[in-house]
Amino acid sequence: MAAETQYIANTGIVTISTGNTAIDGSGAVGTVFTANASYKGALIKTVTIKATTDTAQGMVRLFIYDGSVTKLIKEVEVPAVIKSATSPSYGITFPLNIILKAGWSLKASTEVSNSFNVIAEAQDWAYNVDFVLSDTTKYTANNGAVSISTANSALDGSGTLGTVMTSSGCNLVSVTIKATVNTTAGMIRLFLYNGTSSFLFMEIPVIATIKSAISPSFYHKIVFENFYALKSSWQLRASTQVGGENFNIISEFLDLSYPTWG
Repeated sequence: MAAETQYIANTGIVTISTGNTAIDGSGAVGTVFTANASYKGALIKTVTIKATTDTAQGMVRLFIYDGSVTKLIKEVEVPAVIKSATSPSYGITFPLNIILKAGWSLKASTEVSNSFNVIAEAQDWAYNVDFVLSDTTKYTANNGAVSISTANSALDGSGTLGTVMTSSGCNLVSVTIKATVNTTAGMIRLFLYNGTSSFLFMEIPVIATIKSAISPSFYHKIVFENFYALKSSWQLRASTQVGGENFNIISEFLDLSYPTWG
C-alpha cells in the first residue's frame, strides 16, 4: 500500500461461554471485531483464544458477518486441559491474515460451555487527505461470499454456479472453502465469468470428512501470494460436484481507485 496510508491499530475482544453446537451462525455467537465503517477496511492479523476455566474437548468456531448473514470460516479444536497454580489454561494464537470489508465483523462461538477470551489483533487503514499524493493508488477491502450445495459435474461452466464476487477491477487475495456438513470425496470448482461465459479456473479436491463436536468440517484456503488481478465486471463463481453438501465460499479482495487521468 502507499506510504501515505494511515494504519490504525484496532484490537477486538469478546468472552464466550455459552455452548453452541450450530455451525450456521445461529445461537450464541459473540462479536470479536468489527472493521471500522469510517475507514477503507481492516486486516485481522492474528486471533488469540485463551480459556479462563478448565476445558473439555470441543471447538471454537469463527464466523464472518456481513450485517445480515453469518458464515462459518474456521474451526479451532480445543483439547481437554486442567489448569492449576503451575499449569496454564488452554490458549492458542494463530495467524488469520484476512482482510475485512468496512462494517463487516468477525464472530465466535464455543461448542462446550467453557469460558474463552477471543482476541483479534487488527489494523484498519485510511488515507491522509492532506498529504496523500494525487497519483496514489488507494485500496479498499472487500469480501464476497456464497453458499453452494447443488450438485454440478460440468466443467464447461454450465449448470448451477454460485456467484462468489463481482470485480470492479480488483486484486483477489484469497478464497476460503469451508463445509458446514459432513462431506464425501468430491470437488469444488472455481470459474471465471466474463459476462458471457464461465470458464473453469481451479479445482479443489474435497476430502471425505466427518465433522463432530471435536473434529472440524472440511476446510481449504487458496492464497494468491502476489494477488490475482481480476478485470472489472468479471465474476468468480463456484460449484460443487456432490449435491446436498453445503460449502461456504468466501473471498477477500482489494478494490482499487486512482486519480482521474486525461
